[in-house]
This record gives sequence, C-alpha cells and structure tokens, in this order.
Amino acid sequence: MLAVACALLSVLLIALLPVLLNIRSPQWKQRISPITYSADQIRMNMEQGYISTALIRPLLEAAGPAFFDQLQDSDEATQRVLKSLRDPDSRINSQDADELINLLVRQSGDESVCVQSANKFSVNGSCQLQHLFLCCNTLREALYYLEKFSSLLSDQLEVQVTRTRDSVIKIKLPVEDNFIVSTQRRRTEMTISTLLSWLRQLCGSQLVLTNIALPYPATQYANEYQQRWKADIAFNADECSIQFHSRWLDEGLHNTNPHILNMMKREVEEQYRKLARSGSLAERIRKALLQNKIRLGANQQEVADYFHISARTLNRHLHREETSLKQLVTSVRLETAKKMLSTTDDSIEQIALAIGLSGRRTLDRIFIKETNQSPAQYRQSNRTVLLAANS
Repeated sequence: MLAVACALLSVLLIALLPVLLNIRSPQWKQRISPITYSADQIRMNMEQGYISTALIRPLLEAAGPAFFDQLQDSDEATQRVLKSLRDPDSRINSQDADELINLLVRQSGDESVCVQSANKFSVNGSCQLQHLFLCCNTLREALYYLEKFSSLLSDQLEVQVTRTRDSVIKIKLPVEDNFIVSTQRRRTEMTISTLLSWLRQLCGSQLVLTNIALPYPATQYANEYQQRWKADIAFNADECSIQFHSRWLDEGLHNTNPHILNMMKREVEEQYRKLARSGSLAERIRKALLQNKIRLGANQQEVADYFHISARTLNRHLHREETSLKQLVTSVRLETAKKMLSTTDDSIEQIALAIGLSGRRTLDRIFIKETNQSPAQYRQSNRTVLLAANS
C-alpha cells in the first residue's frame, strides 16, 4: 500500500510541476495574450507543413527582450505566430515559422542564430515528447521514442536511428532536395540544436559526440558549429546525422518511476493520435511503409496500432482522403519495384519477393495494370534512358 501511495504521489507531483514552478514566466510570454485555433485552422497548418513550437521557443529565449522591443504592434502576422508559441506542444505553419526565424536573423544580424548551444531543461518551454525522452532510463529507450514520435516536431522530420559495423550510433535526419536553401538549412540547425540539448540533458555533459554530418557546404559561421555543438563537423556529407559510440546506449542514467514513464508515454501517444487525425494520414502511412517502419504485409489493425488509433478510425480517415490501405501498399510496392528495377540487377522474381508478393506473376499483373508495362519492359526502357543520359 505504501508503494502504491508513493507512486500516486509521484505522478501527482509531476503533473503539478509546471504549475508549481511557473513563478516567473519569460518576458516574451508575459507580453503575449492567449490565442486559440479552430479545427479548420489546425488542419490547414498540418496540410501546409508544420513545425513544433518546441523547436522555436529556445531561439526566442536566446533573443531576449531586445527582440520584442523592436517589434511593431501593427505586425499582426508576427503577433499571431508569437501567441501560438505560448504552448510548447503546439505546432505552427512552416511558412510562418520561417518568416519568424528570418525576422530574428535580420534584427540580430546573426546568421548563426539557429545554431544553439545545449540549453538547460526549462519547465515552461519543454514539450511532452521531451518529458518522455528525459524520463527514459537509458538512451536506447529514449531514442526508440524519439524515432517513433519525431513527427510531432515537424512534418518533415522522420528520424531514423541506425548502428554501423564500427558500433557508431547515427541519429539520421531527412535530407531534403533544397537543403542548401537558407530556410531549410536553418530548420536543420534548429532541429539538431534541440536534439543535442535533449541528449545532454539526459546523459549529462560527459556525452561524447564523434561527429555531426551536415549535407550542405561550410557556411560563413562554420566555426560556430563546433564551438556551440561540442563536436567535429563534416560538411558536404551525403547524410545529416548526429553520431556517437554505442556504449552510451545502455548507460544506466537513472531509475524513473514506471508510473511516471507510462503517464508521459500516454500523453505523447495522445498527441500523436491527434496529429494523425488532423493531417494527411495517407501520406504518413506511405512514408512509414517506404521507411520499413510498417511492413508491406501489415494488416489494418497493425497499421492502426502504429498510429495509436482504431482500425475503424483508420478506415474512416483513408476513406475521407479517397484512398485505402490496399491502394497505399500497392503504390509503395510499385515505387520500390521501380527503384529496384532501375538500380539493381536483381531478377524480377527476387524483386517481387522482396516487396512482399508471392512471385513474378503477381508483380507482372500489378505492374501492367498500373503502368501498362511489364516489369521487364519498364527495366529496359528505363535503362535505355539512363544510358543515354550518361553518354
């Protein structure tokens, strides 16, 4: 009975922690009045792309009161965005976020504003995913949740955690086609800065990073990366990743009360569930299938479980988007098969089995129905185009 009572008390204290410690709010929060968004506005933000306020708030904290003193009261668009930043678990339109970051850069005159040093934990500015991350008993467990729920931070953020033969762990971020563009570069800097803060808050300052790989050329402020991120930087890399030795994965960090960990997990799952309902679920399923996070042979219940929704809700949303799970799986199978036909010498039978089909005849039937070509014809025509382009 005593153990149960202590557990319940711990849960209550964690739930009340933000209230108990919210004695002094940051100055920028005091100057902004509350704002609410309708369901249609939230849906619009999801469709146009979004960025979590948890990524942007550290920039405003670092900017300080001087930034807000220079703002014009008539700038309604900026004021609207700032109001939404009161909630660290909310998400704002990507374009609005980019404009706010550009404003920060212009007013500060500092192009490196998004390259942030590791921040200390902030009760007022931390989101639920960060709470779950920091409650994990090992870094391995924390990275599992980060990989699973990373899309809460941005619609473009699909984190993948891999391990090399040299026992190096890589936290991989997606590389966009326009990564050289300043807006995309700043988003990447902002995301890496946030993840580094979380890693050091969980593991302590003794965490040693072996490398941070960036897919774009060295900037004019290249020295700031190594100085603020405390790691060697590799520019013009073929990936975007944070790297460290695998020995850190199972380092005993602390022993979190399992009731608190489960409570945090439920909070994050609920946010993820709402996000799946507000945006394009079909596109999220397609991405998960392409990244092998969901197997191509998964049934409706497995896919629904992955997104923490019911099979009925899954079907309803896909019907609203005028598609089905079968159509999405077929589309991904075709996309994967086309890539393999163009870039490998695998037989068509091998490709069919690799994408979860019973054999070549099934792939032939699907391919002809969708493209009016057989896999062999597609391979031949595509190889001819590639040879002509390279000649």
